[in-house]
Amino acid sequence: MMERVTRGPSHPDHLVAFDLETTGLSPRSDRILEIGAVRYDGALRPIDELQVVVDPQIPIPLAIQRLVGLSDDDVVGAPPPAEAVARLAEFCGDAALIAHGGTFDLLFLRGLLPEAFGARLIYDTLDLARVLLPTFESHSLPLLSRRLGISHERPHRALSDARATGDLFRILVGAGRMLPPTATAEMRRVASQAPGPFDAFFADVMVRPAIDAEPPAAQALTAATPAPSTNTRRPAQALDGMGVGEAAAALLGPDGPLAAGEGYEYREAQLQMAKAIGQTLEGKRRLMVEAGTGVGKSLAYLTPLALWAARTGKRAVVATHTINLQEQLADRDIPAVAGLLDMPVPVAVLKGRNHYLSLRRWRRFLAAPDVAGHEPDLVSIRFKLKMLAWLATTKTGDRSEVYLAGDEEQLWRRIASDVTDCLGPACANWPTARCHMVGARRAAADAAIVVTNHALLLAGNERQGQVLGPYEALVVDEAHHLESVATEQLGVTERLADLTLVLDRIPAIPGTPLAVALERCREAGQRLFGDAKGFMSAKLGGEHAGNGRIGLSEVIRSDPGFGFVERSAVHAAGVFQRTAGDLQSGASTGMQTELLPQPDRAEDELEHAAEALAGIAAAIDHVIVRPREGMVAWIEMRGEQAELHEAPVDVSVPLAETVFDPVESVVLTSATLSVGGRFDFIRRRVGIGASADELLLPSPFDYLRQALCILPEDATAYDDPGHDQQMAVLIDGIAARLDGHTLVLFTSYGPLKRVWTLLQERLDTRGIASLAQGLDGTRRQILQSFLADPRTVLLATSSFWEGVDIPGDRLRCVVIDKLPFPVPTDPLVRARSEQLHDPFGEYILPVATIRLRQGFGRLIRSGTDRGAVVLCDPRLRTRQYGTGFLQALPPASRAVTAMDHVPAMVDAFVNSGTLPETVGESAQWSSNDLEPA
Repeated sequence: MMERVTRGPSHPDHLVAFDLETTGLSPRSDRILEIGAVRYDGALRPIDELQVVVDPQIPIPLAIQRLVGLSDDDVVGAPPPAEAVARLAEFCGDAALIAHGGTFDLLFLRGLLPEAFGARLIYDTLDLARVLLPTFESHSLPLLSRRLGISHERPHRALSDARATGDLFRILVGAGRMLPPTATAEMRRVASQAPGPFDAFFADVMVRPAIDAEPPAAQALTAATPAPSTNTRRPAQALDGMGVGEAAAALLGPDGPLAAGEGYEYREAQLQMAKAIGQTLEGKRRLMVEAGTGVGKSLAYLTPLALWAARTGKRAVVATHTINLQEQLADRDIPAVAGLLDMPVPVAVLKGRNHYLSLRRWRRFLAAPDVAGHEPDLVSIRFKLKMLAWLATTKTGDRSEVYLAGDEEQLWRRIASDVTDCLGPACANWPTARCHMVGARRAAADAAIVVTNHALLLAGNERQGQVLGPYEALVVDEAHHLESVATEQLGVTERLADLTLVLDRIPAIPGTPLAVALERCREAGQRLFGDAKGFMSAKLGGEHAGNGRIGLSEVIRSDPGFGFVERSAVHAAGVFQRTAGDLQSGASTGMQTELLPQPDRAEDELEHAAEALAGIAAAIDHVIVRPREGMVAWIEMRGEQAELHEAPVDVSVPLAETVFDPVESVVLTSATLSVGGRFDFIRRRVGIGASADELLLPSPFDYLRQALCILPEDATAYDDPGHDQQMAVLIDGIAARLDGHTLVLFTSYGPLKRVWTLLQERLDTRGIASLAQGLDGTRRQILQSFLADPRTVLLATSSFWEGVDIPGDRLRCVVIDKLPFPVPTDPLVRARSEQLHDPFGEYILPVATIRLRQGFGRLIRSGTDRGAVVLCDPRLRTRQYGTGFLQALPPASRAVTAMDHVPAMVDAFVNSGTLPETVGESAQWSSNDLEPA
């Protein structure tokens, strides 16, 4: 045990980096376990250290013992927390502090010694890193240390963390100094609005001449892009006599250039898909392809697409649902195809407007003061500082480059490109393409293949030439999402925040008619959304008052309580329309034009604001007052705020008319397009037409050997009082056998939270972490945590059913709590069901089947994976439709057993490859396996 202390004399330019290890996350019930600190002189040179192991005077949880490496025996005889904190205070003297995530540490310190730590200046390297390293995917201290080459030998030991924090601070000073002087000057101005750490850092620390700070290496600031393959054993020119499909298959086959690379696997299904797509392109037809996991569908459609574009000179669009796949195609797969063809493939990535920062809107936002009530708005200040650092380096203005969290998402809406707040060619940034959105679209106009997303595909359907440019071929990947995205894009959503954004665009002089009119709009909007919230709270009641939705059926519209909402809607729509009319008259009297990005375009600003207000008024009228034929309307509570929604019941006709019909060839593909081996459901829902060809390609994985599917025969129904406890016991048993490595999928947050509460203490005693979506961080954060430490159970819902790739043995078991049926009372589900003869069979069941297949698909992601899926819904065995669900899943080995036996069965298969005695490798579900309905 080391303890060296330098008493802290008066050195106001000194800094102390420190870290605490604690027994848990609650300053009320947990205790300090270890203190580490490093003292730096005014030039940021380390001059002394402090390390104190602390007796927390409570048992140290096993998970903490394993994380930190200190047991109860190790702290015997160590000083108690109060004494240890006093030693830290003496070591620090009057120095300012440096910590990573310092708010957490200060809560412990201030609780024990408020006079020493109550008002001390502390530089938080977590906050500073989020500002100065905005493109990093994570700002945890271990990840930053690895990325920046900081020595961090013992993470989660206090002194090692303190040393790494001090080194990180020095690098952050260097990162700040790398920014252009214009950016740092603006950062000093923004930070000066809130005296404190940011203000002191930019105005004092960064300009200290004595500090010789090392800037981060250039390679640490950018993600490495793999060089495309240049293997040309059989260049594309040698394939000129072949059709597109045959040529693509030759390039991907065992005698082609792809086979010469490392890790090549022959995939017959991939070659079949490439041939079929080539024939579709040449025949100007339509094709639906289901390609199971592992087929390699990206190369199977990109290779013939690139060949076809090169031979014909025509353009193609590839549309994905997720941004991750969009970027994978552009950054990895298309360069690989270029290597196969031995020629460049002109490609551009084009995203929706709101993915690009608008320089004009940014200037307006940057100029606005950051005040929340009578205090500085620290969230807005931090966001502006981050954007200033990012804009100094970005070439694309694409928000996917920068990590936004929490309230920053709402602030991004104020600076993102927006069609209702765009001056078009009149914008000063438009002619030179300094506008990031314009630059992206101009680049796309010259590309042979444009990679975009479903939303933009639909957003540009009325003016294709302006957004995507003319194109002759379309490939829609992740096509099982197309209906839901079309529903969202062709519908409307209005929030009070949307109205506020429009009103805040116009800097009005207080007391003028313009200011009065804008305030009248604000009040009308607040009244409407307030009445809507009150109505929803009364209807939902209790624990559901903060979230939920209610369809505006005739019954609901006749409710006396809805009358208040309707009257407020009529009033608000009228106020917005009248104000819009006044603004469109072009009278800018009362406007502070000097605050506009382009003061000479004040009339244009008013006109665009008027159009936006009129659009909001029309949406309110459609949702609340005069519902439209073919549309369904509802009010939704999200985050305790009311939202107004309207969406089309059927999107097949607009999809056919605006997406499919204008192009020569269309391919829809996904790992889950069919239901029961048929494509009827997706064909009907998206309107691709009766003539579209079909191709069903199973996964090449050996599911009989790689996966075991288990049905607990005594599983309780999800609404049984004992169901949550049964799930907790099951998950605990599996996690204990697999040392974590388990994903549990729920269909809603209620049961997830209840099971997590029952499970947490059980797992803690085993030293296994538990992470719950919505409780332990964002989707991205908890997924990264799971990947970093798979000795974890991850409980998730919603977005984790698909689009999550957890490779290798990090994930060994997926537990599915309940069949993912859509909620029958959901307004959209109900409206679509009412149009069908057999709603359950024609809509509810197919949607759930595709969703279940996606959830199952999280398990096996490569040919070497092995794992188990446990399906805990008894309806799979007690309802006739259970057979259909099970037969839709991949052909894994399958077993029915008692709930108590499941953990051992999972253990035997996952860790040893041992199948249950009752299951043969050719076992398949049949109706005899199931109980009668």
